[in-house]
Amino acid sequence: MNPVKDIQQIVLIIGMIYLSATTLFCLVRAIIGPRFTDRLLAINVINVKTIVLVCMLALYLGEGYVVDIALVYSAISFLSVIILARIFLLAYLNKLPKDNLTEGDGGSDRNN
Repeated sequence: MNPVKDIQQIVLIIGMIYLSATTLFCLVRAIIGPRFTDRLLAINVINVKTIVLVCMLALYLGEGYVVDIALVYSAISFLSVIILARIFLLAYLNKLPKDNLTEGDGGSDRNN
């Protein structure tokens, strides 16, 4: 066999193992994160690492269609993070007192 190809295979395997281990650390952060934003960021990092892992797997296997799977997964993960951030923002805005929301409208409520 080709020694360069063997070295490439070994580096890819080591990289995939490393990414899998660090993804587990991000999963722990997503579970125990003190705030919702920490959890959301950890989920986003897990998604990115999974996409890189799938791309490395495509290179390891030599199959091009696996990259298409990574592209579809990246679109889905992007939309899921946007939706979760929107839900968090709406929940945060509903918790605010109504005085803070109407303060910037010129003070029309202050005359009453």
